Amino acid sequence: MSNDQDEFLKELLADFRIEANEHYDSILEGVLLLEKSGLSIPDVTIIEKVFRCTHSLKGAARAVNLLDIEKLCMPLETIFNSLKKGESALSPPLFDILYKALDVLKFLLANYDKHPGGVANINLIQVIRNLEFVHKNSFEALNVQIPVADIYDKGELPDKDNDSIRISSGKLNQLLRDTEDFVVVKSAIEFYKKELLEISTKYKDDNLTYIYEDIVRFQNIANRMVDELIIGIKSTLLSPFSTILNIVPKIVRDLSNESSKKISVSIKDDHYEIDRRILEEIKDPIIHLIRNCVDHGIETVAAREAKGKPAMGTLDIMVRKEADRNISLIIKDDGNGIDTEKVLKSAIKNGMIDENRANKLSEKEILSLIFKSGVSSSEMITEISGRGLGMAIVEEKVSNLGGTIDIKSKKGIGTTFTITLPQTIAIFRGIIVIIEGKTYMVPSIFLEMAVLIKPQEIKNIGGRNFITVNGNTIGYISMQEALGVEKRKTEINPEKHINVMVLSVNNNRLAFSVDEVLEEQEGTVKDLGPLLKNIKKISGVTILANGVIVPVINIKELIGEISLNSHYEDDYAEGGDNLTDKDKKKILIVEDSITVRTMLKTIIENGGYIVKTAFDGQDGYETLLNESFDLLVTDIEMPRMNGFELTENVRNNSAFTDLPIILVTTLDKAEDKRRGLESGANAYIVKGSFEKSNLIETIRRLI
Repeated sequence: MSNDQDEFLKELLADFRIEANEHYDSILEGVLLLEKSGLSIPDVTIIEKVFRCTHSLKGAARAVNLLDIEKLCMPLETIFNSLKKGESALSPPLFDILYKALDVLKFLLANYDKHPGGVANINLIQVIRNLEFVHKNSFEALNVQIPVADIYDKGELPDKDNDSIRISSGKLNQLLRDTEDFVVVKSAIEFYKKELLEISTKYKDDNLTYIYEDIVRFQNIANRMVDELIIGIKSTLLSPFSTILNIVPKIVRDLSNESSKKISVSIKDDHYEIDRRILEEIKDPIIHLIRNCVDHGIETVAAREAKGKPAMGTLDIMVRKEADRNISLIIKDDGNGIDTEKVLKSAIKNGMIDENRANKLSEKEILSLIFKSGVSSSEMITEISGRGLGMAIVEEKVSNLGGTIDIKSKKGIGTTFTITLPQTIAIFRGIIVIIEGKTYMVPSIFLEMAVLIKPQEIKNIGGRNFITVNGNTIGYISMQEALGVEKRKTEINPEKHINVMVLSVNNNRLAFSVDEVLEEQEGTVKDLGPLLKNIKKISGVTILANGVIVPVINIKELIGEISLNSHYEDDYAEGGDNLTDKDKKKILIVEDSITVRTMLKTIIENGGYIVKTAFDGQDGYETLLNESFDLLVTDIEMPRMNGFELTENVRNNSAFTDLPIILVTTLDKAEDKRRGLESGANAYIVKGSFEKSNLIETIRRLI
C-alpha cells in the first residue's frame, strides 16, 4: 500500500472512531431508556434514533472494511427495525441479549486497530445467532446464557477446510506446473534433433545418421511419457460442474422472491468434469449470467400473465461434452429476450459505434455488442446489472481460458448462452518474433492472422494509422513503438514487405508490425517475480528450445492501453490531471455519515471531479437550489429528508430534469431498488459491493 493510501486510511479510521463512539453511546442510551420505560410497546422516537444510529454505524464500518462490526450491526438493525414497525415487542430476554451484544460491539470498537482483519478470538457467530434467534421467535424466553466473560471463542466453530483429498489443491497445482516444465524438454529434443540432422546431411556421416535415428526413437518415447504424465496429473484436478452449479437454485430462489417472480430451475448432466482451475475462474461469470437472466431476463408474474405466458418462468442449465476434449455449458431462459434496440442505443451513446455503422449490423452482431464494456439494455444501474461491465468481464474470462461464448435471443421468447471451454488448461503456445533485433514471444491465443503488407498500404485517418485486411479496416502500430523499444536507424524500403500480426482481445483488434515472425513453440510461462512486477506489457518469460529465455508480451495490457475504442475516455482518465478546474464536472455528495462522506469525496475527487458535500437530504436540496452540479450522489437513510424524497423533489423540479442521480446505500432489498427507480434515480449502488473504479465508471457513463 502506498503512503498516500496509508494516510487516507488513517484519516478515514480517525473519522470512524469519533463517529462510531457517538453512535454506540446513542444506541446504549436508547436501549437503557427503552428498558427503563417498562413498556412492551416501545417509544417510537427512541426506537427511531437507535435504529438510525445502528444503520449509520453499519454503513460506516462497511466503508472502512471493518466487517466484524458490520456483521454485528446487521441483526441489531433488523431487531430495531421490527420494533419500529410494531412487528415485535420488548421483553426481558431481548434486553439480556441486546446488552451482551452491545458488550461485544464495544469490545470490537475498542480493538479494531489492534486486529485490522477482525478480532478472531471473539465468538461473534454465537452472538449473532442469539440475536437472530430472539428475533425469529418473537422475543420469547431464550434459555441460552452468554456471560460477557464467555464471549471468547472456545474453538467450537467447525473447520472450514473440509477438502476430501489428501493432498492440498495448492500442492497439486504446483506439481502440475512443475510437470508442465517438461514441455521444454520436448522442445529441446526437437531443436537438437534438427541441428543433428543438418550436420549429418552436410557431412554425410553414417555414425551421425545412426545417432539421429536413435534420438528420433528416444523423442517418441519421451514425448509420450511427458504427455501421459501431464494428462494424468491434470485428471486429478478435474471436478464436476455440480461443485459450482449446486448453489444456483438458492441464488435463483432468493432473487426471484425479492423481485415478484416465480422461476423453476433445471440442471442436467452437471456430473461432467472440468479442470478445477477453470471452474474457479468461471464461477463468478456463470453466477453473473444467472443473476442477469433472473434480474432483467425473466419477467415478473404479472408481466408474464399479461403476455399469455405461464406465470412460472424457467431457467434451464445443461452441461454437454463436446469433441476435442471441450465442455459446453448452456444457460437458457424463457424470458423477454434481449432488446437489441436498447443495446444498439447504449452502444451508440457510449461511442462504441456510430449510427451509420449501426444500421448495417446483423442481429448477431448487435447481440455481440453486449460484451462491450459500458453497453447495457437495463434501464437502471444496480450491482446486479445495468452497468454494462459484467458481460464484458464474462467474455474476457471465457476468452482468457481459451473458450468461446455464443448468444442467441428472440424478443418475447428467451435467451440462450453457450459457453464452450477446454476440459483442461492447455499448454501455453506462442509465436517467436524479432523486434529491433530482440526476441519476444506472442501468445498464440490472441493471434487472428499474420499478413505481409507494403509501406504504402498504411493509411492515416484523423492522426491514426490503419491498414485494410480482407476488406476490414484495422488500426495499425509498430510493436516496437507499442512496447517502447528503442528504434535502430534503418532506411525504409518502400518495396520491402512488412510483417504484420493482427491480434485480438475481447473483440478489440489491432495490427502490429514486427521485424520477423519465426515459428510457434509450446512451453510454460514464469512470472517476473516481485522485483520486476511493475514492468508493463510483459506477462512473464518462457524458455525456448535452445535454452534462451525470452519475454512474453502481455497482449491484453498492450491492446487495452492503445485500443482505438478507448480514445473517448482519455479526457476522463483517473486522476484528471489533463483537465483544468474549469473543465472538470461538479458533483454533489449527500451523506449523513462523516466516514462515508469523506470516503466518497476522496474517491470521486481522485476520479478527476470537483466535489461538494451536504450532510442530509434537506441540506442537499438547498445546496442544489443555490449551485449548479453535473451529478448527484446521495445516501437513502438520512434525517429530515431521505434519499428517496430528495430524488423525488429533484425530479419534480423542472430545473433538474436531466440531472443524473446515483443512490449509494446499505439498503439492498428489491423493493428499495424498485422505489429508487420509481423516484427517478439513474443508478443504485449498495455500499460495500462496489470498488472505487465501479463508482467512477458509473459516474462517467452518466455524465
